[in-house]
Amino acid sequence: MHRAIAIAILIGLPLSAALADVFRSVDAQGHVQYSDTPTPGAQLVRMNNLRTPTPSLASTAASASAKSTTATKSGDQVHQQLEQEAAAREVQSTVAQTRADQCKKATDIYNQSVQARRIFTTGADGERQFLSDDEADKARVAHKLEMDEACKGQ
Repeated sequence: MHRAIAIAILIGLPLSAALADVFRSVDAQGHVQYSDTPTPGAQLVRMNNLRTPTPSLASTAASASAKSTTATKSGDQVHQQLEQEAAAREVQSTVAQTRADQCKKATDIYNQSVQARRIFTTGADGERQFLSDDEADKARVAHKLEMDEACKGQ
């Protein structure tokens, strides 16, 4: 008796997989993916029901027209979503590059202030005004803090 139940279950498992819904989606690189789980922007490709009535010719034409309109709207939504994701990646890349440039600049300024014997500022008339040792140490500390802030998270 138990063998008969086990055999019935084993035979029924492949059939249950064949009755699953299938969803089609397009990833950020434009690759088409099929899955049994819905994702944002995914389209239902196939849904099998055992009790699906046979449609008449008129209802088939109306259904095809409605599906075409829905597919076009879904395609537009997928296209818009892909464009938004591409724009977001570009913004992230630009922000990361800008932060890296700011970190490098702050690091260069700090390294120059540490390596220099004397630090100077340029006066209004264009002349160099050298800082005292205490002022130079404070400037180095300020450059270090600026570098740490600019390079945070890198």
